[in-house]
Amino acid sequence: MTQPRTALVTGASRGIGRALAVELARRGVAVFASGRDAALLDQLKAETGCAGAVHDLADPAQVLALYARAKAAFGGPPEVVVNNAGFNSGKVPAIEATLEDFDLQFAVNLRAPFLLSREAGRDMVLRGSGHIVNVVSTTALYANETVAVYSAMKAGLALFTKILAKELRSRNVKVTAVFPGGVDSDFRAASRPDYMLPESVARVVADAIFAPEDVVMHELVFRPMVESNF
Repeated sequence: MTQPRTALVTGASRGIGRALAVELARRGVAVFASGRDAALLDQLKAETGCAGAVHDLADPAQVLALYARAKAAFGGPPEVVVNNAGFNSGKVPAIEATLEDFDLQFAVNLRAPFLLSREAGRDMVLRGSGHIVNVVSTTALYANETVAVYSAMKAGLALFTKILAKELRSRNVKVTAVFPGGVDSDFRAASRPDYMLPESVARVVADAIFAPEDVVMHELVFRPMVESNF
């Protein structure tokens, strides 16, 4: 694969995912975007010309349907898959977390990227090229109180991605784990203008995707200047 021509991006109706879909489209990539908000997804499609559809990534059947739909839209498997979708239902001590919340966070934050990575990885191995990008979080790198469930899922995704990179490297498939720090987006309840802009994060991720053919960035860790939790 030289420069990527097609990309599937999840969690693209807002935040980092939306900014990345815009950035990739600006660089000439055909994007298939997935998100939960139909109105915002329609706005993105109108702005960028990308394709896309609403899918509930908590449902494994819909995750698989999303990948199949993207393949159909491109006339073949996407060259890049970005597992960006994720959520944290709120800050709560571990002993107060509910089973329902644990199961939902597992489904969206870990199972969905596993399924999409598996499906895409199989196709990329057959093609002999491709790039899987899994958006993790710096919460996976340290122990932060009140986000135990979210951090555990992201830590699981980080290790899964690291192993996947080892397994697929001999087949010329790139795998990148992205660990962004604080981002000023509606992922959090209050605005944080001292945090990174989603557009800034998108530029960093897009640069990794557009890295030279002989370069793979296995891990990208970056934070706003105000953060010191490392």
